[in-house]
Amino acid sequence: MTFEEALKRLNEISGLMENPDITLKNAVELYSEANKLVDICNKNIQEARISLEKIEE
Repeated sequence: MTFEEALKRLNEISGLMENPDITLKNAVELYSEANKLVDICNKNIQEARISLEKIEE
């Protein structure tokens, strides 16, 4: 999954979590998915940072 795809899904999840009618079960599932997506984003950012450092050398 790309950074952009993960970020888009995180935004979707954020909107879903704002729904006052969301069940606890769904909220927990979305929260779990969001945590995995954050990990993906962080990994992509770290890889980009390493690539930029190599370019600067």
